[in-house]
Amino acid sequence: MSFGLEKCGRMVTKRGKVIHTEGVSLPERTIADIEDSYKYLGIPQANGNLDEVIRKGATAKYLQRMRQVLRSQLNGKNKIHAINCYSLPPAGIIRWSKEEIKTTNVKTSKLLTIHGGFHSKSSTLRLYTSRETVQDETSKIHKYIKDKASTHDVISECLRQWGTKDVVLEVPSWEDKPLHWMYHR
Repeated sequence: MSFGLEKCGRMVTKRGKVIHTEGVSLPERTIADIEDSYKYLGIPQANGNLDEVIRKGATAKYLQRMRQVLRSQLNGKNKIHAINCYSLPPAGIIRWSKEEIKTTNVKTSKLLTIHGGFHSKSSTLRLYTSRETVQDETSKIHKYIKDKASTHDVISECLRQWGTKDVVLEVPSWEDKPLHWMYHR
């Protein structure tokens, strides 16, 4: 089994109407008539403007998974690993505003404080991956396409025409921050 670009199809929609398709065979109905959606990492994916509903559902799913992990009998290291691996993936497939990210991070630190896994004034960089650092799923797809561009002439030509630029975000590490003996055990 291989996952190559030759298996990919492309459909361009504007306001629920199909404008252009490549490698996609559609039924004779319009996209607006199709009401079924699928779930990806527990988040419903549909062709439409359901961003607000999807964000609320993703936040609820994230906090539910956080509570599950924090109620478990895991030790501290494994709880943090479970939060980063089990709770965060739904957050990476949706675009978030900065206010929503901040409020959800506050709720996360509050849950950690309530369940005894976190002092309210200590650094969150030492504990869990904040949702600001969770990369969008599309960044992985862009990386895959750029890696394959050297072997495919069509992709390299498209990337050359679009003039894509690599954006490298420098994220401060928790190891770079001093502890100052404030909450040392």
